[in-house]
Amino acid sequence: MAALRDGLGAGEAAGSASSPVGSGVEVVLSSEPAAPAPRCPHGPTLLFVKVSRGKEDTRRFYACSACRDRKDCNFFQWEDEKLSGARLAAREAHNRRCQPPLSRMQCVQRYLKFIELPLSQRKFCQRCQQLLLPDDWEKHREHQVMGDISVTQLKRPSQLLSPLENKKTNAQYLFADRSCQFLIDLLSTLGFRRVLCVGTPRLHELIRLKASGDNKPNIKSLLLDIDFR
Repeated sequence: MAALRDGLGAGEAAGSASSPVGSGVEVVLSSEPAAPAPRCPHGPTLLFVKVSRGKEDTRRFYACSACRDRKDCNFFQWEDEKLSGARLAAREAHNRRCQPPLSRMQCVQRYLKFIELPLSQRKFCQRCQQLLLPDDWEKHREHQVMGDISVTQLKRPSQLLSPLENKKTNAQYLFADRSCQFLIDLLSTLGFRRVLCVGTPRLHELIRLKASGDNKPNIKSLLLDIDFR
């Protein structure tokens, strides 16, 4: 969250020669019920306030909760700003255009169809980063395609997918298996039973694989990763 504040602070301060000591942007957390936050392409936004020398500005604003750089998501709205119906409709249309080509449900349906195919027909497009069904083959004929995708490979999707490298939005850390095993052993030794994997899909995969092979899994993992794939 500190990095998020730093990124937004830099974006707000663009154009000025220097920033006062102790200035920045902070997230506004309130225990009282609030109106639903406006949405950007990445989901509900967060409410921020600028802080200068320990004093908060009186006017607060909404910005993207996922991207730390305004270049990646330039959503901005004052908390007390009233938008016309036309602007709200335009925003909703923009959000829809920015969504992934397939919904989560469509991805699940494609996956279930994919694993029913014979091994020789299971293909993965490296350029488009997606599993291919027979109806897709012609459209991807000129692309680099991997064949014979096994169930074992499907259980380790981070081995197939290229890492997302934008460190201010969706940096992913694809640790080597040796490093993952070291972390799993360490977590187990320290007695941790629930692990939140943030941007570490390979660690999450190995924890899940280990749990599936144990009668009584020791560690449960939840993956948080901004990756529609």
